[in-house]
Amino acid sequence: MTSRSRGSERRRPPLGTSYDDALRRAYEQLARRARSEAEIRRKLLQEGADEAVVDRVVARLQELRYLDDDAFARARARGLAARGFGPLAARSKLALAGVPPHRIEAGVAEAFEREGALARQALARRLAGRPPGDLERKERERLLRWLAGRGFSPSAIRAAFAGDGRGATDPD
Repeated sequence: MTSRSRGSERRRPPLGTSYDDALRRAYEQLARRARSEAEIRRKLLQEGADEAVVDRVVARLQELRYLDDDAFARARARGLAARGFGPLAARSKLALAGVPPHRIEAGVAEAFEREGALARQALARRLAGRPPGDLERKERERLLRWLAGRGFSPSAIRAAFAGDGRGATDPD
């Protein structure tokens, strides 16, 4: 069985001025998962590629439509929403990936236009069929914190608990 840890990989020489090697490494990165332009730039620079080579590689990847921060932001935000995260968490994760703020907002706005319904779905999955009205005070408070930690806004959290006839701000 082969190990997937970084320690077992053979050391590669720095990319330097080799456009072909840098492009190949970028393809390898994109084959694993979609990446933002900033992630590709950062990775290639870390591997020793010259900045001019990185600029050429990024331009080529954009020309081929393999690198598109708008599409990346939309897809990543949709994926996070599907996994039960809220828009605050999506904004944070996209910012860490180096996506420009205006592209983050466009992707998050599209993925979370029904944030209250997404928070309700996340809560329902967490409760595994139990109605929110049957929760004791401490468990209700814990779930409120959990939804906030997942990146949902206070209004979406209130909407998630609204179906049980009790306000999210009044856990008693």
